[in-house]
Amino acid sequence: MKKQFLLFLTTILLIMNIPLYPSAEQGSERVLILFKNSIDGQLLQDESVEIHHIYDSVSAVSATVPSSKLASLRSQPNILKIESDHPVETSEQIENWGFRQVLANEAKTNGWTGKGVKVGIIDTGIRPNHPDLKIAGGVTFVEGTSSYADDEGHGTHVAGIIGALDNDIGTVGVAPEAQIYAIKALNNTGVGNLSDVLAGIEWGIENNLDIINLSLTSEQGSSILERVLDKAYNRGILIVAASGNTQTTLPATTDVLYPARYQSVIAVGSVNNNLNKSRFSYFGPSLEFVAPGEKIYSTYNQPDYQYSYGTSMAAPYVAGIAALYKQAYPELNHRQIRELMQNNAVDLGEPGKDKNFGYGLVQAPTTARVFADVPTGEWYADEISYLYKKGIVTGYDDKKFLPNHPVNRAEAITMIGRALEYDGTLRTTRYTDVSSGHFASGYIEKASEEQIITGYPGGSFKPNASIIRGDVAVMLERAYHYTSSTKSGFSDVKNDKYYADSIYALVDNQISEGYPDKTFKPLNNITRAEFSVFLARVLDASFR
Repeated sequence: MKKQFLLFLTTILLIMNIPLYPSAEQGSERVLILFKNSIDGQLLQDESVEIHHIYDSVSAVSATVPSSKLASLRSQPNILKIESDHPVETSEQIENWGFRQVLANEAKTNGWTGKGVKVGIIDTGIRPNHPDLKIAGGVTFVEGTSSYADDEGHGTHVAGIIGALDNDIGTVGVAPEAQIYAIKALNNTGVGNLSDVLAGIEWGIENNLDIINLSLTSEQGSSILERVLDKAYNRGILIVAASGNTQTTLPATTDVLYPARYQSVIAVGSVNNNLNKSRFSYFGPSLEFVAPGEKIYSTYNQPDYQYSYGTSMAAPYVAGIAALYKQAYPELNHRQIRELMQNNAVDLGEPGKDKNFGYGLVQAPTTARVFADVPTGEWYADEISYLYKKGIVTGYDDKKFLPNHPVNRAEAITMIGRALEYDGTLRTTRYTDVSSGHFASGYIEKASEEQIITGYPGGSFKPNASIIRGDVAVMLERAYHYTSSTKSGFSDVKNDKYYADSIYALVDNQISEGYPDKTFKPLNNITRAEFSVFLARVLDASFR
């Protein structure tokens, strides 16, 4: 529709031999036109009207219109509102300790680097040949430019805070493996039109971005901008924006600048390395987080790296950390991730959310919250996290682990098989109740070949039956060839039982110590938490 409409308008102008761009002497204004229903092209078929962007999703256009025609357009019944396409600009004040303050190092240790998460940066573009950046793609909406290449430096600096590569040069971003997209909407002086920012947000929607960073501000709001941001947020995109910078003291009744002030946007203020609010940082009731924003070292145009400060630097910290949460919690939606980030922030200032720090200093996800139902400090939390990072255990669709649920025989063999690095390719098995399509068929057959497991009389394996603690001891003893000289210690383990030697082999090798009452409970079903602790101790002596 957009292409047809523009082609139609251009054709009319050319037929009438009238310039596509209106004469400056006529007196014209660049505006945003919001229609009540669908876009009415007939109202804009004037040779003196220049169309810049069409926003199908919210029935709006941006255009340059002669001042003399605005009153007539405003009176049209199908036009809901006409707003000035006012300037927006970068929130930087040119002048990396922040990496550690937001726990990005811990996230990196846990394997969370933003891999697979798409982050769009609406800014001055990004330097495409920077040695410390990898750009997944992009677009420009700035008139007179043909690429997203950064001709100012601000966008490149923002990009480095989010995604500078983890290599041997320069610096490293909070999410170095995130897919970074350059959306050029600001020119070589760091200034642009609101309409170009709107076009950038729509491009982000169309290209299924996960996160959009807006290190730009405006003192004026826009109902069209709010609608487009709401649309992006309702599509599942997390939107992060700078709260704004000021050169003067702000009154206590102030609030953050636009677009950060909108509810769909995460507003970010700046703190220094003492975690004090930066004197230049806008604040107010809409502020959601603070992040490092002073003397931030990052990628740049020329030279390759530079220190900068401003809320423009704080916002990409939050955008990068949001990418880490998206990777760490793939089953959570954007609203749940936003809430989790709020809950995990370090509270600064007054208790709870306040106007100077919001919820506090943003923090990267840590090992404690790999699964929503595995709380920090539980006796099994570190072991589950360890096995998760090694790809041995997984959770369920609701991002839960269910630590107290029993393990069935197929699950047990799958986890042991992964720990042993067996080939788990699905295949035919020797058991009548394990088909070649069963998720554990490859591990079950390989474990049978290695004599780690045996089936039941009649040729069955009973893959869905819960496994008892005694049987787990037998499997681990066979898989890792443990031996034992101990023959007693548990009141409920008779020496003539098939699992007795295996249980004592686990005890001698510090895999299990039984219960405080001197029992092992060999006939009890083993829970997912217990099994994880056993297996983690097998693989890493530091857990023993």
